[in-house]
Order: sequence, then C-alpha cells, then structure tokens
Amino acid sequence: MKKTLFELVNEVEDEVTFMVFLQQLSKDREGHADEWQNDSIASFLEAAADWGQASIDGLSHYEKPDNPWKRCAQILYMGKIYE
Repeated sequence: MKKTLFELVNEVEDEVTFMVFLQQLSKDREGHADEWQNDSIASFLEAAADWGQASIDGLSHYEKPDNPWKRCAQILYMGKIYE
C-alpha cells in the first residue's frame, strides 16, 4: 500500500529518505493541489517559514526532532497545510 505524505515525513532520517519525501511532496502538489492551503511558491515558503519559526522550541503537541533532515521535511510539509 502506498504511504501517505504524513507517513513519509515521519520516516525521514537521512538525505535519501528526505529526497524520497521531497519527490512525493512534489507529486502531491501535482495531484492534489486542491488540498494545499498555499497555492503559490511564495505563500508555501512563507507558511513553511512561519511554522518553522513558531515551532523552533517545539509546540504543545509537537516535539522538535533532533534529526535536521526530519526537521526540514516537517517544515516543508507544514508549508502545505499551515495558514
């Protein structure tokens, strides 16, 4: 069964798994643009940066990972859904 983008972001641990996630993030945008909160690259990057800044010390339901590859993937994933 095909993994969801959320499952893939949580499996990122190194450069190889980050690249797999990044490829699937791109495919998700192509196939499910209507599910994205941010429809331009500028708004996507702004949302990702805003969430990254807001979660720099963790959040009540989010523990910041020690792994920088996973953290970068999570920031990019949130660019899809964060408003």
